Amino acid sequence: MDDQKMEDSKLFLAETDEEFARKSAYVKMAPFYTKIIKAKYFLEAHGTVAERESKAYDSKEFREYIRKLDEATVEADVLEAKRESAKREVDIWRTLSANRRNG
Repeated sequence: MDDQKMEDSKLFLAETDEEFARKSAYVKMAPFYTKIIKAKYFLEAHGTVAERESKAYDSKEFREYIRKLDEATVEADVLEAKRESAKREVDIWRTLSANRRNG
């Protein structure tokens, strides 16, 4: 591993901090968003509780949110994996550098 690769990894980590935080937060907030959307459409629907719940989950807004959540979850997981790889590369570089200094 060379110094340039380590610098690239550090730069990648710095440049993706905010993006990763935003995607992660979106995914973590999913239970709250789903409850808000469900409640909105549940209150507007008529019928039994089961029918109202079904209508809420079948709303265009809910389906769109689930689609976006799916995309955000995949993007957050992929970004997290790439960030973990970059962190490992920096750690490897540190270990190799320390070994060169000591030996």
